[in-house]
Amino acid sequence: MFHSRLVISLFIVCLTTAAFSQTTPLVQVKGMVISSQSEPLAFVHIVDITRGKGVISRSDGEFNFFTEKGDTLLFSCVGHKKVRKIIPALYSEKIYYLVVVMPVDTQMLPETKVFPWNTYDEFKEAILATHVPDDDFDRAVKNLALMELQQILFPDEMPSAPGAASRLYLYEYYDRLYWKGQTQPMQIFNLMAWQQFFEYLKEGKFKQYEKYRK
Repeated sequence: MFHSRLVISLFIVCLTTAAFSQTTPLVQVKGMVISSQSEPLAFVHIVDITRGKGVISRSDGEFNFFTEKGDTLLFSCVGHKKVRKIIPALYSEKIYYLVVVMPVDTQMLPETKVFPWNTYDEFKEAILATHVPDDDFDRAVKNLALMELQQILFPDEMPSAPGAASRLYLYEYYDRLYWKGQTQPMQIFNLMAWQQFFEYLKEGKFKQYEKYRK
């Protein structure tokens, strides 16, 4: 009786050992993780949820590891949505190729306004010290002052009417046509220009220009 029980116990132990020794064959998982723009994603966390293990993709987005059939893989990366992949339980090959596309996880954050002032008093001082741009009247006054300065410095070239500008342009255009194909003389050798220069110098017009510059 004792021997029969011992034989049965040994038989059960052998069956249990054989059952545990028959593990599921591993599958080699190879592939690449890319973005929606087909760019490789580096250092993506790949976790085998079933077994509680994980790896990280390389800098070129590729990965290579072993797992069991039927396991669930979770791919996660900052700025991208998580992706789950399941290894088919009835997969018969030794290598399982996988290309994982991770879409961008776009989150609209609320608008935040950043001001360079710490307190309301600093903001008030900055507003009071702000230079207010000129209005139309101030700009007109400055333009008139500039025209007066031009009339003092260049009285012969100051147009007396709106049509004078067009006449001046036509004069310059005809002057270019006149000297076309020829060597136009330099003003430094123009005796009339030198005479006008000395007249301006005697009349003190250059001193008036310095006064307006100040």
